[in-house]
Amino acid sequence: MSGRRWMPGLPAPIEGVLWMALAALLLTTVSAMLRPVAEDIPPVQLLFLRCAFSALLLLPFLARSGWGVMRRRTLGLYALRAALMFASMLFWIYAVVELPLAEATALAFTAPLFATMLAAAILAEHVGIRRWGAVIVGFIGALVIIRPGFAVMNMGIVFVLLNAASWAGAIILARLLSRGDDPVAIVASMFLLATPMAMVPALFVWETPSVTSLVLLIVMAVLGVLGHIAATRALAVAETSVVVPVEYIQLPISALLGFILFAEVPDIYTPIGAAIIIAAVVYISHREAMQARRRAADPPLPAVPPTP
Repeated sequence: MSGRRWMPGLPAPIEGVLWMALAALLLTTVSAMLRPVAEDIPPVQLLFLRCAFSALLLLPFLARSGWGVMRRRTLGLYALRAALMFASMLFWIYAVVELPLAEATALAFTAPLFATMLAAAILAEHVGIRRWGAVIVGFIGALVIIRPGFAVMNMGIVFVLLNAASWAGAIILARLLSRGDDPVAIVASMFLLATPMAMVPALFVWETPSVTSLVLLIVMAVLGVLGHIAATRALAVAETSVVVPVEYIQLPISALLGFILFAEVPDIYTPIGAAIIIAAVVYISHREAMQARRRAADPPLPAVPPTP
């Protein structure tokens, strides 16, 4: 794994798991804070202010690392990742407004399933029939939560699935970028580029936010920046298949926050569907780990030029 280790005393997979667990805690807390702000100002304005505050918070870190960490050769990937993150965050805001927090979080767990498909297509990772089967099982778990034909279709479901797909694309691009670029640059570029993307539509729907909303936005910016740095660091030091499933601790955290803050009690289908999705992704991660160990045990192949 490339990138400076911040916990050199720990094995890389353990360090990656700890970083992703911290990211899950911080980002779930941010999600719980979105709803009251989205009820005060339009979602795209919320996104613009959050990105702007986050970009300001990251400027000192970027200045300390040097602007050279944002490499020109990967500028296109940075811009594409920012666009995907912009879409992902906007879809997520709409989702948490429309759905109970635990249900939205459970459906967002499909992101690793989308990431597996994208890893096969973009990173040329080999995905065998068993892992493809697990992907199908995972999406069956999503159908258990959605219950098409039995429950009233909520647009929040569409938003959260779009969020998961775009977030999966951002995960893959972060993986590509973390092979040679600084994690701070990866996170900073996302907010620096997403801010003008959100500014233009926000100006057309602008409403004066309350003091409470501004305070929550600042807190969200701080926690969100720390969460994204932690997630990017996790991807930089450990395999995607190892760290991504750690995000599942968001389900009990979101259920607890939803109950405390919004008096939400998930129906029985949410944990059942989430359990199916989690089991599918855990199996995918297990298969990937087994194949990685087999590759490590095989005799080295002839050297080939590294992928640019």
